[in-house]
Amino acid sequence: MIRGLYTAASAMVATVRRMEVATNNLTNAETVGYKQERTAGAAFDEQLVARLAAQQGQDLGRLTLANVPQVPVLDLGQGALQATDRALDVALEGPGLLTLETADGVRYTRDGSLTRDADGYLTTLAGARVLGENGPIQVGGDAVTIDADGTVRAGEEVVDRLRVVEFGPDDVLERVGRNELAPQQRDLEPQAATATTVRQGFVEASNVDVTGVLTTTLGLQRAYEANQRMIRSQDDLLSRAVTEIARPPS
Repeated sequence: MIRGLYTAASAMVATVRRMEVATNNLTNAETVGYKQERTAGAAFDEQLVARLAAQQGQDLGRLTLANVPQVPVLDLGQGALQATDRALDVALEGPGLLTLETADGVRYTRDGSLTRDADGYLTTLAGARVLGENGPIQVGGDAVTIDADGTVRAGEEVVDRLRVVEFGPDDVLERVGRNELAPQQRDLEPQAATATTVRQGFVEASNVDVTGVLTTTLGLQRAYEANQRMIRSQDDLLSRAVTEIARPPS
């Protein structure tokens, strides 16, 4: 019975963590360039299969009957492009990412809502400078044109080219800062983009599937309530075991 309490409680913890991810996705459904996170819970049988696949012929190590929340994974799928007609807005079609210079080092983003600072440098709304092939891109106060290959012009003069990069399919990115991404392997160097097109006057909408997230949220709520009922049932059984089963005969 104690094991039943533990299993139900662990499932509730996993559900809460998954709910936090779903809530964060809903909160950012209107955030430009936001990439939703996906997560799931691994039950005993899934943990066992994973351990067997990774450690064939070796000790499986500690396994439990708990429902373990898995680490959230970024969904880098393409979001819809939305026209803004702002010259400093750019959207990326394809797997590429804009490269940024921040106080914490180089970061990457799909948020192309750009502006310019007091010194005429292209920046994100959070103040990070956008990098080109020759460093931070300075456009001054002239009209800006950005070609499909990322070439940036201030007036008629070519200033630089956006440093658009692509990571490999096995490279894992994590969210850092404000709508910024970084590889989990900090020394990982991305490749120059070859399958990405820059669209001036557009931004990429969030790729959050609102309907899907709402459906998931309802399912998680029901799962949480079911485990609450299981805990109450286990508690009743424990109470009976203490007060009735263990009662000495009269």
